[in-house]
Amino acid sequence: MDEENLVPNLRLLCSTESSISECCRRIGINRQQFNKYLNGSSRPSSANLRRIASYFGLKPLELLMAPESLEGHPSVLPRLQGMVTPGAGATGFATAFDGQSAPLRRYLGYYHSYFHTESWKNAVICALVRLDERDGIICSKTIERSRDPEDGTLYLSKYDGRVAMLGNRIFILEFQNLARDALVETVLDPVGRGQQTYLRGTTFGITSRQRSPFMAPVVWHYLGADIDLRAALRKVGLFDLQSPQLDRRVMAILPGIGTL
Repeated sequence: MDEENLVPNLRLLCSTESSISECCRRIGINRQQFNKYLNGSSRPSSANLRRIASYFGLKPLELLMAPESLEGHPSVLPRLQGMVTPGAGATGFATAFDGQSAPLRRYLGYYHSYFHTESWKNAVICALVRLDERDGIICSKTIERSRDPEDGTLYLSKYDGRVAMLGNRIFILEFQNLARDALVETVLDPVGRGQQTYLRGTTFGITSRQRSPFMAPVVWHYLGADIDLRAALRKVGLFDLQSPQLDRRVMAILPGIGTL
């Protein structure tokens, strides 16, 4: 890897876009600053390097590989061949989820998702989420289960979704596929290196039967890529805030419960 390769590689990647201005807008970097990267007068910060790499479906270090090697990269070759046109000619919703395998690969696996619920006071719901790759698209599958502590009614929800990393945030858009009456979006904000174990963010959505949207802080606890699925499912449910079954570090992270 050679840092001198960064400038020609950035120019190569930008040549696959409709315009540099549009590219900067989509990445979320100031055009004037990006021009400095293209002419070699300034080097991107680590955060901006990750954002640029993520947009083009690369890892940061892959931006430093030899240009002739980059041309053959699985995320770059289709662009050069005109098979992928992410600029103005491809503004459809689905394009947000293309080319996400590289930036999201390390996040694949199972998570317990914890969030407050407005339905029951002083309680937290724990759901099970799986992120995996299907035909080059990162997908999510969530199962959420709760039992009313007053009358014992069981509530079960299952969601299917798509996942994208834009900038340094992870966006998950899911559809409730049992009642088929809700869309839910979760935005996670990984903070610093080594923060994959606990991902924090916000989840929000609304059903076709409600007037007011639901929004709550959320924490995802990474369980691994290969887990005891039955054991993980046993922890899915509604819990009192003082329940010994809850992950205490999660409780420390969730706003309103405690601080790190």
